[in-house]
Amino acid sequence: MTERKMKAAIIGPKSVAALYGAAGVAVFEPTEDVVPSKLISKLYADGYGIIFIAETVYKRCEDAVKKYINDPYPIIIPVPDDNSDGTFSKDRIAANIKKAIGSDLI
Repeated sequence: MTERKMKAAIIGPKSVAALYGAAGVAVFEPTEDVVPSKLISKLYADGYGIIFIAETVYKRCEDAVKKYINDPYPIIIPVPDDNSDGTFSKDRIAANIKKAIGSDLI
């Protein structure tokens, strides 16, 4: 069986993305020139299979995320940031697990 290497990225402010960058995840910080919804499409086209998105950024680009909701890749995971309590991320991850395996584990 061949092993498939998956590229991972995070879209979020430096305060969140720095830790992921230290772990080897590609870091993309939204700016006026870097629109998160367009960045998601570009990352997908560039072969990124896992995309972490800071909660506040995720909420601004949910329409772009919905384009990939039924596809196996990219796996788009919201993560807590400085302006959130993590509840949204936890709820989205739980919903994805339930969808994938048919049971609520969290």
